[in-house]
Amino acid sequence: MDRFSKILVAASPGHLEPLTLRTAVNLAEANHAQLTVLDVLAPLPPWRKKMNVEGRIIDIQAALLHDREERLRVMVENTRGSAETDVIVTVGEPFLEVIRHVLARGHDLVMLGEREVNKVAVPQPSSGVMHVLRKCPTPVWVMYPSLAAELRILALVDPDPSDPVRDGLNDLVLELAMSLARRYGGELHLGHAWTLEGEATLRTSPFVELPGRIVDVMVQDTETVHRDQLNVLAERHHLGDLGASIHMVSGDPGVVLPRLADRLDIGLIVMGTVGRSGLRGLIMGNTAETILRSVRCSVLAVKPEGFVTPVKLRHRSP
Repeated sequence: MDRFSKILVAASPGHLEPLTLRTAVNLAEANHAQLTVLDVLAPLPPWRKKMNVEGRIIDIQAALLHDREERLRVMVENTRGSAETDVIVTVGEPFLEVIRHVLARGHDLVMLGEREVNKVAVPQPSSGVMHVLRKCPTPVWVMYPSLAAELRILALVDPDPSDPVRDGLNDLVLELAMSLARRYGGELHLGHAWTLEGEATLRTSPFVELPGRIVDVMVQDTETVHRDQLNVLAERHHLGDLGASIHMVSGDPGVVLPRLADRLDIGLIVMGTVGRSGLRGLIMGNTAETILRSVRCSVLAVKPEGFVTPVKLRHRSP
C-alpha cells in the first residue's frame, strides 16, 4: 500500500491519542511515508504572554510550547518505528493551522484522534474536527479509541454514472477501503442506501392519483437500477477478489447507513463528504454530516478531485 507519502497527525491541545499515533506510524511505515505530528495551542492574550518577575522576563507562551513539544517527542520516541517523525507545535486556531499545514507541506492524509467520552452514547466529533472534515482538501481519518482489534471496514458509495464527480469519488472511496483492508487484513463491506424519491407523496397525495401497484413497480424498478449500478462499481474494482460483502439498504441514508454500520460492528467507515454542489461551493452534504454525527466508529472521509478549500495560507510580508 503506497497511497500516502506525507501523513499529518493533528493532536488536540495537550492531548494525542496513543491509538492514533500507533496507527499513523504503522501506516507511514507501510507507505514509506513522511510522518509529522502537529499540535496547535490557542494563543495567549498579549498581556499574558510574558511576565516580569523580580526583574526576570518569563515567556509563558514559549514555555508552554516547549513543554508540549517535549511531551509529544517522548510519546513519539516511545512508539516503535517512529524515530523519523517530525514534531511541530505552533500557536493559532487548530483547524486553520492543520489545513494551512496541509497546503504548505503537501500532506495527503490528516489523522485526528478523538476521545470517547461515553461508551454508551454515540461519540460526537468536536467542532474543530468538523471544520477540518468540511474544509480540508485531503482525506481525513477521525479515530476513536473504540476501534476494534479485528477491523471491519465499510465503504459507503452512491453510484451515479451520469455524475462523473460523484462516480470518481466512489472510485476513490473504494481504492482507499480496499488498500486498508489488504494492509490490515480487514473484513471489507460495501454499503449503499437507495430510495424512490417522493414515494410517500406518490402513494398518498390526492393530487397525484397513482394506483399503489404502479408505485410498487416504480419502487422495484428503482431498486433494480441501483443494484445494477452497485454491481458495476463492485465488478470494476474486483471486490470479489477480497471477499467483500455488498449491502444495499432501503431508506434515508443518514438513518439506515449508521444502523448498517452498527449492525455489522464496523470499526472504520470510508466515505465521501461533498455532494454535487459542493465541489467549489465548499458544502459538505447533509447526509454526510448526519452519518458523521451518528456512527460509533472511526471515519475516513474523502473529497472529490478538484475540491477547493476556503482556507488560505497566510500572506507573508517580504
